[in-house]
Amino acid sequence: MQNQEIAKTFYEIADFLEIKEVEYKPRAYRTAAENIESLSTDIEDIHDRNELEEIEGIGESIAEKVAEYLDTGYLAYYEDLKADLPIDIEAITSVKGVGPKTAKKLYLELDVLTLEDLEHAAENGAIAELEGFGKASQQNILDRIEWAKRSQERMLLGRAFPIARSIETRLQNSDAFDRVDIVGSFRRRRPTVGDLDILATASAPEVAMEEFCTHDNVKEVLARGNTKSSVIVSGGLQIDLRIVDDSEYGAALIYFTGSKDHNITLRNRAIDHGWKLNEYGLFDVSDVDDVRGGQRVGKRIASETEPDIYDTLNTTWIQPELREDTGEVDAAAASELPDLVERSDMKGDLHLHTKYSNGSHSVREIAVAADELGMEYILITDYGPHVPTPHTLDAETFDSQQTEIKEVNDDADIAVTVLQGIEAEITDEGLEIPEDWHEACDLVVAGIHSQPSNPTEQVRIAFHEFPIDVFAHPTNRLINEHGSLDLDLNVVMETASDEHIAVEINARPERLDLDWQFIKEYRETVHYVVSTDSHMTDELDNMQLGVSQARRGWCETDNVLNTRSLDDLMAFYGK
Repeated sequence: MQNQEIAKTFYEIADFLEIKEVEYKPRAYRTAAENIESLSTDIEDIHDRNELEEIEGIGESIAEKVAEYLDTGYLAYYEDLKADLPIDIEAITSVKGVGPKTAKKLYLELDVLTLEDLEHAAENGAIAELEGFGKASQQNILDRIEWAKRSQERMLLGRAFPIARSIETRLQNSDAFDRVDIVGSFRRRRPTVGDLDILATASAPEVAMEEFCTHDNVKEVLARGNTKSSVIVSGGLQIDLRIVDDSEYGAALIYFTGSKDHNITLRNRAIDHGWKLNEYGLFDVSDVDDVRGGQRVGKRIASETEPDIYDTLNTTWIQPELREDTGEVDAAAASELPDLVERSDMKGDLHLHTKYSNGSHSVREIAVAADELGMEYILITDYGPHVPTPHTLDAETFDSQQTEIKEVNDDADIAVTVLQGIEAEITDEGLEIPEDWHEACDLVVAGIHSQPSNPTEQVRIAFHEFPIDVFAHPTNRLINEHGSLDLDLNVVMETASDEHIAVEINARPERLDLDWQFIKEYRETVHYVVSTDSHMTDELDNMQLGVSQARRGWCETDNVLNTRSLDDLMAFYGK
């Protein structure tokens, strides 16, 4: 699946064109990149059906470039742009605050070609000497380089998801493989992954490995053996494949899925029974003099399936998302694990953007897409005044949106109910949106998109004094870009509870905010909503990412408001 690789190429083309001060085209390539990146379908399949121009934001010219890349593995236009400015534009601009034009200036004046060059120039004080920079700018760059390095090392779960699903489906449909599961941090749905670990069984391992290592999507083979191989695929993600025996598959699934601490807790539980647990099975070693005599020493008492092993250890089966050693083993032993919320439980999406702010689609297009996904209701939440983005609602566009929402709701062919909301900015002065907007909105979503000096007090006052219904992306983190607001979450959550404000679990791949550990900590204090914060229709599928974080936080349906019907949701708010 080359979606990520093509999107990355188009993002870089946009940067190069911006450096050249070309008008209009940079935005066109960025829009195309965003839409390709968000596709849940393999772009090669779309190309094979001659439907590239049906992708939002892709016209004839860009479609031809996509086809050229897919057909040849080469894009002349991109290579020509790189030849004119031979810098690692993706890495350098991954440093927050360093845009394409800054990257060009740093290259021309300091010969900065790579992220390492940028770090060296900042450490040596060379950037501060440039006109328009200074010591403060230099220090900001230096502080943010570490975040940029992380983005090079770990891929967002949402970016890895389509790659993982494509590879998993391909191997599962192959005659060379019998069983295939993606394990590791991906199976636990951690917000980022360093690589993808695949566990499989195969009657002819050498044939399976040949197919795995020689697929067209493989860009580099790092290691190849009869039972273990590692490759780099399109998008730059490393994939490690391990083939194991059918009889040991369950033990391997547990071993390669759980966190290190989860596995240690399970092994200690086995030791308490006089047993040994490893990737090959659960063994009774009570009569063995030296348990170090081999991995399979002792009498094997369970290994084929995960439930068999957990049951033998006198625990219920533990959902993969919970395997982080935060009390799940003891809860499983007491049969007290939560009945985790499912994607199918979600009835609405309460954070969506349209063309009225910086979204790519109309209210109708969003409604149709949500309807096709089985949503019962959606809340349109375009940006209000003071949100630091170029496009926000004003009185005219707010009224126009209200009219369009009514027209969509009057359309008998669209079953989903569209609610009007807003995403308001919490400032020092509160929400600063007109009083009649409060009254017109079905629900008000509010959040912070800046880095205020005292965000806790700002939030606390806004919660007390303004009619807020949902607190959006609470810590304002952007994974691999910048950290979280310095919030006292105890104060924020208690205030939200007192004021009947739900807290959002934001499903955007770069946010996944609230962090799952806080989700678990405060799930008895506040109600959550899981929302996609979509800016285009394809992003509605990100609901599964948000639900996965709710599951990691031990949430059941009662913890998540938008698992309720519309009537029950509005009753919660007294509306």
